[in-house]
Amino acid sequence: MAYRLLRALFLTCLSGCLCLPQVGAQRSDLRQDEAFFRKKQKEFGQWISQNNLAHIFRADSVAVSSRKVTLFLRPAFDSKQACDSIQCAWEKLEKANRGVNGQYFHERLLQKWAFLAEIHPDQAEVVVRCHDPAHFLAKVYSRRGKIPVEQRNVRSATVAEVRMPSSLQGVNTGDNKIVVRGKKVGAVCNSARRYLANYYKPKGTPILWRARVDTSYTTYDEFLMEVTHLSYEICPDGFFEYHRIYVKGLQKGDDVELSWEFQGKYGSGIIFPPRKNDYKDMDLRYKSSLEDYQRHLFKKLTDYLRQ
Repeated sequence: MAYRLLRALFLTCLSGCLCLPQVGAQRSDLRQDEAFFRKKQKEFGQWISQNNLAHIFRADSVAVSSRKVTLFLRPAFDSKQACDSIQCAWEKLEKANRGVNGQYFHERLLQKWAFLAEIHPDQAEVVVRCHDPAHFLAKVYSRRGKIPVEQRNVRSATVAEVRMPSSLQGVNTGDNKIVVRGKKVGAVCNSARRYLANYYKPKGTPILWRARVDTSYTTYDEFLMEVTHLSYEICPDGFFEYHRIYVKGLQKGDDVELSWEFQGKYGSGIIFPPRKNDYKDMDLRYKSSLEDYQRHLFKKLTDYLRQ
């Protein structure tokens, strides 16, 4: 009986492995997953609320084309000063977020949206705007590994002050910026990528699965690592886990500033198929465990890079 049960489980897993696409796979037409993206718009709204930004932004709508998924953010309230308020909040968040961990707020928004929508950053776009016609507009996208922001600002004479979150640590999980002295950015990024890949390769699930590590998006000064087929790394309940790590290096004279963003999803199922199973953002349930795991992992990485 036990043998038949194990054999049936194995065949089910094998069938899922053969039939389901890999994480990060880019489909030819994203419009076929429009219902999934609209569902993730609501999850993005939950993330906004959790990070004390719901009085500033709301996730308003999603537009899907064959190659791009755009999330529209609007002011959380309607008033004559809505444009001034959201512009004031945007400028404060950009500056403060950069000071905390070397990453601008617009970069954080795009990476979060791409993560929730399970698409490559080049397929993601976030547009922040007030009413029509938009007196304030910020369009965030990814192009060749860079995340620029195009802005339109028409500030009135009255500047509306906006209450900001008391701590931006909720917006970016944990400390995620270090300086490595006396090295080149390409060498540091390569060393970081190899270390993280070797860290994850021996891991997996209690039976059947070894961790799958994808670093197909890699340049000399940044990389995106996606790891699937994990369990009991962050979630104590034995869910399947998906970890996504974005690492960016910046040469500053003789030194390198390295920043990273660590995100995770959890859910039940055989494996993690893109835009299929009901996987959830760990930020919404396991935030403390996620932060502890990130601190532990990147403490090891920091010690390794500074040897």
